Amino acid sequence: MTQGMTPRGRFALAVDRASADEIARHLRECSDSFAPPLAGRVDIAAYAEKIASKAVRFEAWDAALGLVGLVAVYDNAGPDVFVTNVSVAPSCRGAGLAQRLLQSCFDRMDIPRARRYRLEVNQRSEAAVRLYARMGFVPASKTGELICMERPATGGDKK
Repeated sequence: MTQGMTPRGRFALAVDRASADEIARHLRECSDSFAPPLAGRVDIAAYAEKIASKAVRFEAWDAALGLVGLVAVYDNAGPDVFVTNVSVAPSCRGAGLAQRLLQSCFDRMDIPRARRYRLEVNQRSEAAVRLYARMGFVPASKTGELICMERPATGGDKK
């Protein structure tokens, strides 16, 4: 087992293990799960490179399938942690991976200087909106179909 990985049933969880190529493969596999599809909105190779070089990544790995779950966040030294990606391979959905990866993120990133988590989600992604609500996110604003959701960080002294 690679250092930093912990077994969780069928999946092993890791932080910052995936290469840009592995992230790109995973994002292509998950593209149609986003509303609208991710490949139609971003250059996946460039986005994967940005995630690999600038984001903190919470990953789920399957021994046979490789990277199957990814939560990527930007911690830009300000009061907010921005969740840029939450994705689970279609063949691995229903196992609670997104929730486990988000919780791993909160457990590691809820530090005294973080005041809140922010993310954007398309209102048509109903399952994602429900997941984020279960994880404590609430709508903060809406522009067209895009909902900005926030969740307070709970660690440390939040003022």
